[in-house]
Amino acid sequence: MKVVVFWMTFLCPFFLKAQSDTVLMRPIEIMGFGLVPYATGDVVRVIHTVDPLKTLDAALFSQAGVYMKNYGHQQLSTISFRGTSAVHTNVLWHGIPVNAPTLGSTDFSQWHAWLIDDVAIQPGNQGALYGSGSIGGTVFIDHFNKIRTNTAAIGLGLGSFGYNFQGARAEYKNDQFQGTTHIYREAINNDFTYPLKGTDLIQTQKNAAALSYGFRQELQHFWNNQRLSVDLLLFYQHRESQPVISQNEGQDFIKTHNIKSVVEHFIDVNKGSISTTLGWMSDQMIYNQNPAIRSQQITLTQRYEYDIGDHFRLNSGFLISCLAAKGSNLENINPQKQLDFFVIVTYRINDRWSSTWGLRESFMIDTGSKLLPSLGAERKWIFPKSSLVSHAKIAKGFRYPTLNDRFWLPGGNPSLNPEQSTSTEIGFKLRYRKLNTQFNVYQTWAQDWILWLPQSGNIWRPENIQKVAISGIEHVLGYQYSLNETELESEVVLNYQRSINKSAYPSQAAYGNQLPYVPYFTAIWSNKIHIKKWTIALDQSYTSQRYTTLDQSNTYAVAPYFLLDIAIDHPLILGSVTTQISLKANNIFNSYYENIQNRAMPGINFQLQIITKL
Repeated sequence: MKVVVFWMTFLCPFFLKAQSDTVLMRPIEIMGFGLVPYATGDVVRVIHTVDPLKTLDAALFSQAGVYMKNYGHQQLSTISFRGTSAVHTNVLWHGIPVNAPTLGSTDFSQWHAWLIDDVAIQPGNQGALYGSGSIGGTVFIDHFNKIRTNTAAIGLGLGSFGYNFQGARAEYKNDQFQGTTHIYREAINNDFTYPLKGTDLIQTQKNAAALSYGFRQELQHFWNNQRLSVDLLLFYQHRESQPVISQNEGQDFIKTHNIKSVVEHFIDVNKGSISTTLGWMSDQMIYNQNPAIRSQQITLTQRYEYDIGDHFRLNSGFLISCLAAKGSNLENINPQKQLDFFVIVTYRINDRWSSTWGLRESFMIDTGSKLLPSLGAERKWIFPKSSLVSHAKIAKGFRYPTLNDRFWLPGGNPSLNPEQSTSTEIGFKLRYRKLNTQFNVYQTWAQDWILWLPQSGNIWRPENIQKVAISGIEHVLGYQYSLNETELESEVVLNYQRSINKSAYPSQAAYGNQLPYVPYFTAIWSNKIHIKKWTIALDQSYTSQRYTTLDQSNTYAVAPYFLLDIAIDHPLILGSVTTQISLKANNIFNSYYENIQNRAMPGINFQLQIITKL
C-alpha cells in the first residue's frame, strides 16, 4: 500500500506540471495480450497481420465484423461493439488504456497498420479484467512478447483521389537485444465525386484532404530471467473536416499531435512472473484557429502471475491512473485520479473443464468506487475428427464519466455517476476437419447511461438518464479447402443486435426503440484464393439501415449498403529480396453510401501498393 500511495502522490503532481493483405479472423486463444489468457467464457479474435497500407479502422471493419462509425473517407472513425457506443470500448496498447481522457474514445483512423504488429478484439463486458470502459468490448494493440527477426521493408502506395503512401520499417535482434523502427507518410486529396441526392447532379467532394505522419521505436533488452521493454509512438495528422453534403464548401480542419510511450519490466520468478508497466500519453488537438485542447495521461500497473498447484493460476495487481486536460473549455479542472485492485483466478479441473473468477475494486476521487465481479466457464469435448467448446459468462461493467462529461464549459456535470452494466453470454465453438464455426448469444442491461441533454440558452448538459437493454447473436463460419496448388479460405461473420432505449427520453414514444447508429444487422464475407504464387481476395460486407434519432423516423434514417472489394497479389522474388505487388479495387459496384448521415463516401476506387522486404 505504501508503494501505491507513493505513486499517487508523486506521479500526479509531476504529470500536471508538464501538462499481407486481407486476413481471415478466427476465434482462437492467444497468449501475450495482457489478461486475455484469463478470459475463460469469452471469445477472442486476433489479426496476426494487417494490410500494412490500411488504417486500423478499415482493417477492423473489413475483417472483424464490428461496426465502425466513419465521418467520411479517412476521417474520424470510432468503434461500436454489441450495440454500445465508442466510449464503451476499452483500447489497450501494451496493456495500457489509451482512450482519449477528454472524449473517452479512440479515433482508429489515427492508428496506421504500418506501425502495428498485432491486433486482437474481445467482444463483451470485461470490467473485472480491464476496468472502466470495457462494457461493449476491448481492442488490444501490440504486446511485448513478439519475437523479432532481422528484416527490413519499404512500402509505396498510389491510388485514387490523390492517395500516396511512403513507409519504411526494420526489425533487428541479437542474443540480448531486439527492436523495431517504423516510419510512414500518407496523404490523400479525397476529391471523389458522388451523386447529389434527389437530383441528377454529380458533386465533387471538397475540404476532405488528409495528411499524416507516424513514427515508432521499440527496444527490448533480455538478461537472465528478465526483460526491459520500451515503445514510443508519435502521430501527426492534419485533416480537413469533411462537410455534410449540403455544405460542400466547408473550410474547417483539425490538427492532432499524439505521443504514446510505455516502459515495461518483466521478470520470471518461481512458478510465475511479475510485470510492471508505466505508460505516458500526450494528446493535442487544434480545431481551426481555436486554442489547442491538451490532455495527458499517466498509468502505472503491476501484475503478478502465479501457479498454485497443478490446477490454479492467479493473476493479481493494481493500476494507478492520473488524467488531466486543459483548453479554452476545460479550465481549472482537477486531475482525475483512479486506483484499481484486481484478482483473477483460473481453475482448470482437467483438460476439459475450466473456469475463471475475476474481481476488481476501482476507486475514483470525487466519483466513488465500484466492485466488479465476473465468472466464466468452458467445457471441451474432443472427438476423432472434431472438437467442441461451450462457454458461458456473467460479468459486471462500468464506465467513469470523461473529463468532457464532468468539466466541459459550459454544460459539464461534476456530479455524474459512473455508468453501470450487467452482461451474460453463452455460446460454442465447433471445429470439424477444415470447417470451424462459432455461435454466441449475449445480453446486457445498462443503467445510468450518460446523455447530453438540451438546456436553456442553447446549452447541453450530460445526465445519468438512460437505461439500455442490449441483446444479440454472433455467428462465425470458416472453411478451408485445398486441391493441388489451389487453396481456399472463406469466412462469414454475422451479427444481429438490438440496443433498446428503456427510458422515456426524449418522449414516451422513444421508449423501446433502437439506439441511434446501431445497425440491426451486419455481415462480412471474406474469401481468399491462393493459386500458385497468386492470391485473390474478395471481401463483401453488408450494413443494415441505421436510425439517427430515437423516434426512429425514416426521414432521418441512413440507408443500408453493400460493398465488394477485390485484391490481387503476386510476389516477385529476386534472391533474398521479395517484392509484393498488390492491386486493389474498392467498392467495385460503385455504390453510393453513407456511414454517417449526409457524409458522402467514395465510389469505386483503386490502389496499387508495393512492399519490398529485404
